[in-house]
Amino acid sequence: MRLLVLSGLVLVWLSFASATVGQGDAAQEADIGKSGAEFMRLCSPAGGGTGNDPQRMKSDATCQGWVEGFADGFTVHDELLGVPRADRLVCIPRNVTNGQIIRVVGKYINGNPDKAHRATRLVASLALAQAFPCKRSK
Repeated sequence: MRLLVLSGLVLVWLSFASATVGQGDAAQEADIGKSGAEFMRLCSPAGGGTGNDPQRMKSDATCQGWVEGFADGFTVHDELLGVPRADRLVCIPRNVTNGQIIRVVGKYINGNPDKAHRATRLVASLALAQAFPCKRSK
């Protein structure tokens, strides 16, 4: 069931991504997965605009979708491989919101500017592992 939901989210994201390219904003759009710096450019509150600004709303939606898929990727990967919860790299509590994950990743990048040039998947993995470590078996 979760795989079906994830597949549906990917299709929605691909539809959204192809629709946004046609709007002439492609030159200004950040590649959120390219680096932590690009993540911050698009996802930080300092990224510009207000909550009612169409560009800000688009950026917020992109950030929300990226972290949703990224966080679900950890869970799906570990579930498919049968990794025991105590041995997982990241254990995000169910009540954590996408907005909180965005802030966790942003805080990590701000605190580790030497890693901001690295791929977003790497810095996000490090940020989530630091913020939401799994309880290790003794």
